[in-house]
Amino acid sequence: MLSVEEVARHFGLRPDTVRRKIRAGEIEAIRIGRVFRLAWPDVWACEDGPMPKRSRITRYQDDLLCKKQIAGALRVSVRTVERWIDDGLPTRNAFGAIRCNPHDVTDWLKLRGVDLPSEWWA
Repeated sequence: MLSVEEVARHFGLRPDTVRRKIRAGEIEAIRIGRVFRLAWPDVWACEDGPMPKRSRITRYQDDLLCKKQIAGALRVSVRTVERWIDDGLPTRNAFGAIRCNPHDVTDWLKLRGVDLPSEWWA
Protein backbone atom coordinates (compact mmCIF):
# COMPACT_ATOMS: atom_id res chain seq x y z
CA MET A 1 0.00 0.00 0.00
CA LEU A 2 1.18 3.47 -0.89
CA SER A 3 0.97 6.67 1.08
CA VAL A 4 -0.48 9.88 -0.32
CA GLU A 5 3.04 11.31 -0.49
CA GLU A 6 4.30 8.34 -2.55
CA VAL A 7 1.40 8.66 -4.99
CA ALA A 8 1.97 12.41 -5.25
CA ARG A 9 5.65 11.81 -6.06
CA HIS A 10 4.68 9.16 -8.65
CA PHE A 11 2.36 11.59 -10.46
CA GLY A 12 4.52 14.67 -9.89
CA LEU A 13 1.72 16.37 -7.97
CA ARG A 14 1.36 17.88 -4.51
CA PRO A 15 0.05 15.62 -1.72
CA ASP A 16 -2.85 18.04 -1.17
CA THR A 17 -3.93 17.48 -4.77
CA VAL A 18 -3.95 13.70 -4.27
CA ARG A 19 -5.97 14.06 -1.06
CA ARG A 20 -8.46 16.29 -2.87
CA LYS A 21 -8.80 13.70 -5.65
CA ILE A 22 -9.40 10.97 -3.04
CA ARG A 23 -12.11 13.01 -1.33
CA ALA A 24 -13.72 13.77 -4.70
CA GLY A 25 -13.80 10.05 -5.50
CA GLU A 26 -11.45 10.35 -8.48
CA ILE A 27 -9.02 7.84 -6.97
CA GLU A 28 -9.78 4.90 -4.70
CA ALA A 29 -8.11 4.83 -1.29
CA ILE A 30 -8.50 3.09 2.03
CA ARG A 31 -8.58 5.20 5.15
CA ILE A 32 -6.70 3.78 8.14
CA GLY A 33 -7.26 6.12 11.04
CA ARG A 34 -6.47 9.53 9.61
CA VAL A 35 -4.15 8.23 6.89
CA PHE A 36 -5.09 7.26 3.33
CA ARG A 37 -3.46 4.23 1.68
CA LEU A 38 -3.64 3.37 -2.00
CA ALA A 39 -2.93 0.24 -4.03
CA TRP A 40 -1.02 0.32 -7.32
CA PRO A 41 -4.00 -0.85 -9.43
CA ASP A 42 -6.04 2.08 -8.08
CA VAL A 43 -3.20 4.48 -8.88
CA TRP A 44 -2.85 3.15 -12.44
CA ALA A 45 -6.61 3.31 -12.91
CA CYS A 46 -6.33 7.12 -12.64
CA GLU A 47 -3.89 7.30 -15.53
CA ASP A 48 -5.02 7.41 -19.14
CA GLY A 49 -2.88 4.68 -20.59
CA PRO A 50 -2.79 0.91 -20.70
CA MET A 51 -2.96 -0.95 -17.40
CA PRO A 52 0.46 -2.54 -16.77
CA LYS A 53 0.64 -6.27 -17.41
CA ARG A 54 2.45 -8.71 -15.14
CA SER A 55 5.87 -8.46 -16.75
CA ARG A 56 5.83 -4.64 -16.72
CA ILE A 57 4.43 -3.96 -13.27
CA THR A 58 7.74 -2.93 -11.69
CA ARG A 59 8.64 -0.53 -14.51
CA TYR A 60 5.32 1.28 -14.07
CA GLN A 61 6.00 1.80 -10.38
CA ASP A 62 8.74 4.32 -11.18
CA ASP A 63 7.80 7.98 -10.83
CA LEU A 64 6.37 9.56 -13.95
CA LEU A 65 8.20 12.47 -15.56
CA CYS A 66 6.82 15.75 -16.84
CA LYS A 67 8.00 17.27 -20.12
CA LYS A 68 10.32 19.70 -18.31
CA GLN A 69 12.05 16.86 -16.40
CA ILE A 70 12.58 14.88 -19.60
CA ALA A 71 13.93 17.94 -21.40
CA GLY A 72 16.32 18.77 -18.57
CA ALA A 73 17.62 15.22 -18.19
CA LEU A 74 18.19 14.79 -21.93
CA ARG A 75 19.38 18.38 -22.50
CA VAL A 76 16.77 19.19 -25.11
CA SER A 77 14.05 21.82 -25.17
CA VAL A 78 10.55 21.27 -23.85
CA ARG A 79 9.38 21.95 -27.41
CA THR A 80 11.45 18.96 -28.59
CA VAL A 81 9.71 16.76 -26.03
CA GLU A 82 6.36 18.11 -27.20
CA ARG A 83 7.29 17.21 -30.79
CA TRP A 84 8.20 13.69 -29.63
CA ILE A 85 4.79 13.40 -27.98
CA ASP A 86 3.16 14.56 -31.21
CA ASP A 87 5.21 11.91 -33.04
CA GLY A 88 3.96 9.14 -30.75
CA LEU A 89 6.01 9.15 -27.54
CA PRO A 90 3.83 7.18 -25.08
CA THR A 91 2.28 9.33 -22.38
CA ARG A 92 0.20 8.80 -19.26
CA ASN A 93 -2.38 11.45 -18.46
CA ALA A 94 -2.76 11.82 -14.70
CA PHE A 95 -5.65 14.11 -13.76
CA GLY A 96 -5.10 16.24 -16.86
CA ALA A 97 -1.30 16.43 -16.49
CA ILE A 98 0.78 14.85 -19.25
CA ARG A 99 3.41 12.54 -17.78
CA CYS A 100 5.73 9.90 -19.26
CA ASN A 101 7.09 6.70 -17.85
CA PRO A 102 10.90 6.90 -18.10
CA HIS A 103 11.12 3.33 -19.44
CA ASP A 104 8.65 4.17 -22.22
CA VAL A 105 10.72 7.23 -23.14
CA THR A 106 13.89 5.13 -23.22
CA ASP A 107 12.32 2.42 -25.38
CA TRP A 108 10.75 4.94 -27.76
CA LEU A 109 13.98 6.90 -28.25
CA LYS A 110 16.07 3.73 -28.69
CA LEU A 111 13.75 2.68 -31.52
CA ARG A 112 14.68 5.97 -33.17
CA GLY A 113 18.42 5.39 -32.79
CA VAL A 114 19.02 7.51 -29.69
CA ASP A 115 21.28 5.65 -27.27
CA LEU A 116 20.60 6.61 -23.67
CA PRO A 117 22.39 5.51 -20.52
CA SER A 118 20.32 3.32 -18.25
CA GLU A 119 18.33 5.28 -15.68
CA TRP A 120 19.16 8.63 -17.32
CA TRP A 121 16.22 10.11 -15.41
CA ALA A 122 17.54 9.40 -11.91
